[in-house]
Amino acid sequence: MITPRFSVRQDEARVYITIHAPHVRAQSIEFDVDDDQFKFFASPYYLRLTFPGRVVEDDGSAASFDATTGDISVALSKQTPGESFANLDLLSSLLATRQEREAAGYPDSALPKRPVIEDLDAAGAGTSGGTVDEVLEQARLDEDFDWELPQSLAAEDEEKPLGGSAKYGFNQQYSGYLAHVHNTANEVNEVADPENMTAEERRRGRAACEDAKFDAEYYMSDYVYDDDIQPLIQFTPPFVAALQQLRQAKDDDAMGTPTAAARVPGGDATVDELAHQVQRGLRAGEDGGQAVEIGPAMDFSDGEKKLMMELPRKAHLISDKRAIYLGLVDLLFAYSLEVRINQGESTVESAWTIGALSATLSNLEQFASLRSTVIACFRRGLAYPLYRNWELCEAALSDVHAICRLGRRAILKAFLAMKQLFDAHDMYYIYSKLYFDDYCVWLQTAASDKAIRSMARKLRGFEINKEETGWSLDECEDLALETSEGEDDDDGDREDVSCAEDPSLASQQGVPPPGDTPEATPDALRLADMSLSSELSNLAGGPHVPSVPSALLPGLRAPNGDGSEIIE
Repeated sequence: MITPRFSVRQDEARVYITIHAPHVRAQSIEFDVDDDQFKFFASPYYLRLTFPGRVVEDDGSAASFDATTGDISVALSKQTPGESFANLDLLSSLLATRQEREAAGYPDSALPKRPVIEDLDAAGAGTSGGTVDEVLEQARLDEDFDWELPQSLAAEDEEKPLGGSAKYGFNQQYSGYLAHVHNTANEVNEVADPENMTAEERRRGRAACEDAKFDAEYYMSDYVYDDDIQPLIQFTPPFVAALQQLRQAKDDDAMGTPTAAARVPGGDATVDELAHQVQRGLRAGEDGGQAVEIGPAMDFSDGEKKLMMELPRKAHLISDKRAIYLGLVDLLFAYSLEVRINQGESTVESAWTIGALSATLSNLEQFASLRSTVIACFRRGLAYPLYRNWELCEAALSDVHAICRLGRRAILKAFLAMKQLFDAHDMYYIYSKLYFDDYCVWLQTAASDKAIRSMARKLRGFEINKEETGWSLDECEDLALETSEGEDDDDGDREDVSCAEDPSLASQQGVPPPGDTPEATPDALRLADMSLSSELSNLAGGPHVPSVPSALLPGLRAPNGDGSEIIE
């Protein structure tokens, strides 16, 4: 069966489903509504949607079929008018079955939860089953996620994996995919033996590769000659523009409704929630508000919807949630820096750039703390891309904060963009299988908005020292400035010499060349060489001395009327 393209929207009373199923007969179309599920069948198409709320088929429901476009429009009434169905634009969550939603821990299931089993001990005292404890613990972790480095006693020798049994990829669940990577033209991978090296060996190998790749002269050159880099730093990526737009909308009078003030207390709520509020109310001008355009960070394009529909539908049992969220930071940093370097335009090298900048992709890294993640991002940002500048890396980290501040829809859009780049590459498509497919599914089904909010708060104003990179960046910058000043002085000296050697150049620059004075004529020089006694002798009765214009010799004046010379 073929899953057709579809889209879902809602208002206060109904849910509207648009299904694109061309070349079907109207007589063969079948619908079924069962609590929170809607099913559509028309050979060869089949679609099952599971909503976060209950829907009913009543007098307000309707369906129509446009044979010209092949679009089927269905309107279903909500069992509880006014209820808001969350995440209707996350298509993978709608396609999941009830069991898959329950296994993934969807918080918005419309059906009642299974009863919690209580285990009674021999004394008759009741102890809560693990389900309640797990739910409470998960709620606590989501509210205040711990991003610090965990501490444990160091093992004497990390156990080496058996031959070919090393795990990597999303949630460390893959192996065997990189067994022959060195026989291919994969220029992203830096792991010497992906199938047999431990995580610590991969980490040490990554640090060695970064140290070997870092070029101090390259860094100093980009530090001093940054005319091409400053426009990249000043560039405003689409997600940053969307965040600025939403913040502006929040500050406008149109957002000063009681509902808006309640949903965004003190600016702690995610802008993702603000965007949904705008989409539900102010876009349509409800509650006295003005229509606000959301921008590209919230709306999924048709191409993105198609990618989401092609994703595998699976549930993930995450073994290390911190590592998964920190992987988001690493990959988003690589994506953000690539966007700034190319000013939003993808190139044939974009997939390689993201892969080289990301330690997750190039070295199969799994991070343990936010600080170690950011340090690795900056190290690779100063060693691999075309432009290697500290301020540019800081701008990319600020972009990561903006994307996380926008919520998981913005993160999902960024990951879909990366997936599209890697899918189109004939060598790097393997990383979509290892990371991007699972991340895109997990972001729709199990990622916690509260954990992402906590991560965004940590990233806001996050700073690292240049010494933490392990490279003498401050010394490189001081040396670069001294070298630049010395070159400027040498340029000035060369300019003075060129003026002396080329009088015409000096006249163009407004500097009188040497000897270009009224006394510099041959006659004046000859007269200046004569002694004063010789001049007096000649004037008294000696040989005739040619008269010299008074402009040339200030001490001489033109002859009197009787022909005699007067010397003052």
